[in-house]
Amino acid sequence: TERALAVAVGELSNVSIAGRSAIRGHGGQATAIIELFDAIKGSLRGFHDEADVARAAGHRSDLAHVVLPFGHMIWHLPGPISAPLASFLRSVLSIAPATVVVATSGTAEADHEVARTMRIAGIEFPPSNPALLSPPLADHIISVTDADDEVRAVLREVIQLVAQGTPLDRIGIFHPVPDPYVRILEQQFAAANIPANGPSRRRLGETIAGRVLMGALALPSDRWRRDRVIALVNSGPLRHDDKPARPAVWDMLSRYAGVVGGLKDWRTKLQGELHRIQIAENEAAEAGNNSGVKRMIDQRADTEDLAAFVDTLAQGVAAVDSSVGWPARAEAATQLLHGLLGGPQLRGWWPEAELSAFEQVESALERLAMLDEIEPEPSMAVFLRALSSELSVARGRSGRFGNGVVYGPLASAPGQDLDAVFILGCTEGLCPAARREDVLLADSVRKLAGGDLPLRLGQIDEQHRLFLAALAAAPTGNRWLLFPRGDLRSSRRARPSRWLLPTASALEGKPLYATDFEDESPSSIYEVASHADALVQASHFASVDERDIAQVFAYVQDGGDPGEHPTSELVERGLRVQLARRSSAFTEFDGNIAGFGAGAGGDVMSASRLEMWATCGFRYFLSYVLGLSERDDPEHTVELSALDRGSAMHDVLERFMREQVQAGPPAPDEPWSTAQRARAQEIATESFAEYERRGRTGRRIEWETQKSDLLALIDDFLTSDDQYRLEHSSTPAHLELAFGMASTDPLEIALDDGRSLQFRGMIDRVDEGPHGNKRIVDYKTGSGTQYKGLAAEDDPTRQGTLLQLGLYAEAASAQLGASGVSSEYWMVNTSAGFARFGYPWTPSHRDRLIDVLTTIADGIEAGVFAAIPGDWQSFRNTYDNCAYCDFAGVCPRDRAEHADEKADAPELAVRVALVPKPNPEPDTASNLGTTSNLGTTGNPATTSGGVTGGRT
Repeated sequence: TERALAVAVGELSNVSIAGRSAIRGHGGQATAIIELFDAIKGSLRGFHDEADVARAAGHRSDLAHVVLPFGHMIWHLPGPISAPLASFLRSVLSIAPATVVVATSGTAEADHEVARTMRIAGIEFPPSNPALLSPPLADHIISVTDADDEVRAVLREVIQLVAQGTPLDRIGIFHPVPDPYVRILEQQFAAANIPANGPSRRRLGETIAGRVLMGALALPSDRWRRDRVIALVNSGPLRHDDKPARPAVWDMLSRYAGVVGGLKDWRTKLQGELHRIQIAENEAAEAGNNSGVKRMIDQRADTEDLAAFVDTLAQGVAAVDSSVGWPARAEAATQLLHGLLGGPQLRGWWPEAELSAFEQVESALERLAMLDEIEPEPSMAVFLRALSSELSVARGRSGRFGNGVVYGPLASAPGQDLDAVFILGCTEGLCPAARREDVLLADSVRKLAGGDLPLRLGQIDEQHRLFLAALAAAPTGNRWLLFPRGDLRSSRRARPSRWLLPTASALEGKPLYATDFEDESPSSIYEVASHADALVQASHFASVDERDIAQVFAYVQDGGDPGEHPTSELVERGLRVQLARRSSAFTEFDGNIAGFGAGAGGDVMSASRLEMWATCGFRYFLSYVLGLSERDDPEHTVELSALDRGSAMHDVLERFMREQVQAGPPAPDEPWSTAQRARAQEIATESFAEYERRGRTGRRIEWETQKSDLLALIDDFLTSDDQYRLEHSSTPAHLELAFGMASTDPLEIALDDGRSLQFRGMIDRVDEGPHGNKRIVDYKTGSGTQYKGLAAEDDPTRQGTLLQLGLYAEAASAQLGASGVSSEYWMVNTSAGFARFGYPWTPSHRDRLIDVLTTIADGIEAGVFAAIPGDWQSFRNTYDNCAYCDFAGVCPRDRAEHADEKADAPELAVRVALVPKPNPEPDTASNLGTTSNLGTTGNPATTSGGVTGGRT
């Protein structure tokens, strides 16, 4: 709206007083626009625009004397100009010898705006005479898929023209709109190493100086978000304290410190990080770890530098915000820019274009400093909008005029003298542009201005004139029109331009209409079916890469291996990847790394690690072989994650239960008292505060609701625990029972083939029942859908994806010497009804566990890390095993098809053993007490994706 109002006010400046009075009399919105114009002109009294200058110059009493030194004047190819400028030229031409060179298109509608200008200037415009002059036509039409292929097609034609002797500077390319054509032209001509020049689309705001300044001033409105500050540090060669900024290091430090946003958060979190580093340094010194001490010293220095940078940056931005008046704000912004990027001596190595842009940004600030008379005390928002407007203008030129092919908008075509011309974007909606009425000054209102305002719908006629001028810039035989049939970016199909149809009809020898292009192009049109088709048919290529691709394609068509072609040397590996993944063989690109020593026997492993291999081997490979993980960006946290939710609940329950057990465990029939429940709430509040401090809780509004729910959940769980202890006559005995962690021995499982595996973990809770039975509890915060029916199955491991309960049972038996053990998952989830799913640990269950562990160990040692996406989930729009995977974006999009193709590969036979054999007589437990309720309590769950509360 602001931009539209500015344009309307600018146009009204060209209207005479009588014209504005007529518009005012129209009433309604037209009257309001004129009143706004008058108010703005009143505020800008003392400032003059182009229309004011033109009117004043035309009424000078000494105008004849002023223009006398110019001699005979020539007005070459007049185009539409404002009424005040045309009136000024009328005054000049009436007193000075002059010649006006007028070009007509042969179409009265296209020449209408030029005729209007000439009429105001007092010059008779020659009438159109179709018998003497007909509109120019093109000689070739090329139909392509999209804008990118348009430019590729032009490049091929340009290469052929040059081969035939046409100089590059005699070839022109014109487009109806700058986006996307300017960037495509710049990129593809540069890739083809063909000199070209034209208007640059790069704005000052996109240069180093522009983006650094605007990025810094935008931080307060962005609430000093961590990612915005780091983006600023990455946006240019920033400096602090005469040292280069360290974007990668500062990014890591701020993320680890849990910074989310806000200056208070930055200062508090970084101060806390410095405290943590100091403690770690002291511990390293006490342990005699000199390398650890040095690492902490370096980390402290980097953290102090980051904290000082943020403080200095905040002071610089605050100086701009607190300044009063345009000059003061502009000066403070200049100082901020210099402070961030250093003085001239530090910018000497910058590219010439960036140095020039820096000076232009400084000039923009100087121009803003002169606006004090208009608005003495602008707000920060007004200052930023004005600065953004100054920096959003495209300035400069790409390439040097006269050096190579010239390209530009259709408006630059009149007057060009070329040997060959190409017009891009010949589709309805681009050339001609879509018809759009001006919502502020409709054509019905513009007509009241007495010819001082051009009609908005007349812009299409003016574009037609420019289109015809571009065609006329080159002689017959070397005129091309390009028709992009669609836009692959938006998946839209285009219709050919109405201005292309006369040429198409002439080439075809009969009238053609837009509908004739719907199924296929007419025979006289050269159609490029696709980029690949163009390379196959081309006799000349836009670049060396295109030539190489065409040669490889031809080689493959003759039965050759693409990787063996000489031109494939640089991309041979990539070609091998594509072919291997589509084949039925299980290759190194699919997760087959046999012989690379990825064994499982030497490590102390967790249950979840082996469960991951059983679920998806490729996920295991990325996580445990390559050591990859998802990057944690605190500022993107909307709410407490499922993982943090599980960890928080685990921490609260562990602390509470440990306190109670140490004070004397409750009897099975003893409910938790009011005081004990209050203590649980205190512990939860303390734990949640730590998550808040670490920036893990997300947005405050969402967190307050979530925290309230979690506090209620803890109280509900204690009620469920009362029922559990009473039902099983049990009481908590052991909490956080560790094995293979800290100073505890790992759990060792001997396999039938003589190998052994070692495991680590921490059992959330072990309750003791009558007769010395042990009941293992592992807290989960999900719905438990994936555990339903577990007690009734012969395979307690679910084909290796659920190993935790079995390994915990083995560990408890080994450490506590229990005569009977049962294991269960306990859903700490109100919507799941605090359901429990598990089973008694039996000899047959142990045998099955040994078989599964043997299979997984075999697969890992054999280097078999196949991707197993699972079945497609329409609800989540992904595969079963990919829904919560950190690496879903890394895997090939067609991974399920690849997995199906390789299902019969002999290397994958190792996974077959994960499928259990039928067992008609499952064991029963005679000494474990009642376990019939395992897996039967709770409400039916509706969602999955629970997160373990225990640590493994």
